[in-house]
Amino acid sequence: MPESRETPPEGVEARTRRLFGRGTNADRVAYYSDAVYAIAMTLLVLDLRIPEGATSALDVLQQEWQSYLAFALSFGIIAYSWMGHHRRFKYVVGFDTGLLVINLVLLFLVVSLPFPTSLISEFAPETSAVVAYAAAVALLELAELAEWSYLRGRGLLSPEIDEQVFWYVFWSMLPAIVVFGGSVLVAVLVDGSAAMLSWFAMFAIAPIVGVLVRRRLDSARRA
Repeated sequence: MPESRETPPEGVEARTRRLFGRGTNADRVAYYSDAVYAIAMTLLVLDLRIPEGATSALDVLQQEWQSYLAFALSFGIIAYSWMGHHRRFKYVVGFDTGLLVINLVLLFLVVSLPFPTSLISEFAPETSAVVAYAAAVALLELAELAEWSYLRGRGLLSPEIDEQVFWYVFWSMLPAIVVFGGSVLVAVLVDGSAAMLSWFAMFAIAPIVGVLVRRRLDSARRA
């Protein structure tokens, strides 16, 4: 081994962690995430196919409407998740090993969504299919929330993200977790159809939460 004139003040493991465990540019994390999101959205279309023996376009539409609806729902969920991820990473000023792990967990959940999408396209409103789908979406949104919280806790966000902006974004993620997570209980206690109907509550809960949080934060700022 080559001799060193000076003995480093720290051991090789500590130096390795310092050199590779943290960085000042998260662009590659964002670019890789964009690619995975694009792949996941593309995989959704694999369930859209013309059944064997179909004799007309009308027959196909009548038989496959549930697949089209499941595709549109999951595409919208992944697209919404990607838009949030893309916007948030604009203000990420660094990375560490923990962020890489959390982001990979998030991407795992994103790229796994086509499977529960196939389940609801084929078997909804069967309870097990609805539970699998709702749980997958809730976990995806929970991973986004965990990543956002981790970024702030580790000081990896730009100073432009003040406390109010952080909490506004934080609260904006909660409705999806509550609605889809709560629908798991609805599916188990009532049935799958009721659980799927409860997803429409997002259109009411999200705007209400947004207004309430915005007013609360603005009044706190003026106080």
